[in-house]
Amino acid sequence: MQSPAPQSRFRELLTATVHTELTDAEHTRLSRVLAARSTIHMAEGALMVLGPMALDDAGQGLIDLSRALTMHLHIVADHVLDLVQGKPVPHHVSDALHDVLTRYRA
Repeated sequence: MQSPAPQSRFRELLTATVHTELTDAEHTRLSRVLAARSTIHMAEGALMVLGPMALDDAGQGLIDLSRALTMHLHIVADHVLDLVQGKPVPHHVSDALHDVLTRYRA
C-alpha cells in the first residue's frame, strides 16, 4: 500500500505545528514523516545530478521508480541515496533506476 500523498502529509505537519501539545506517539509519527520527506528531497537532488534533470522531473522520476518497484517512496529514496554513496542495492532497483533515468534523459 502506498503512503499518503505528500500534500496530505504536509497538511498533517501544519496541523501538528498548530497544536503545540503532541502526544509521544504523535511526536514520533511527525519525526518519521519529516525524516522520510527529507530523504525524498535528498534523493530528488541526487536524481537531478544523475539525470541530469529538472527538479520537477526528478520528483516525478522518483514517483515513477516507486511505482515500478511497488515500494513506498521513502524506501526507494533510501535506495537511491545508497546507490549514489556506492552502497549495494538490489539489482532490480538499480535496473529500474537506469530505466527511469533513460526515459527522462531522452
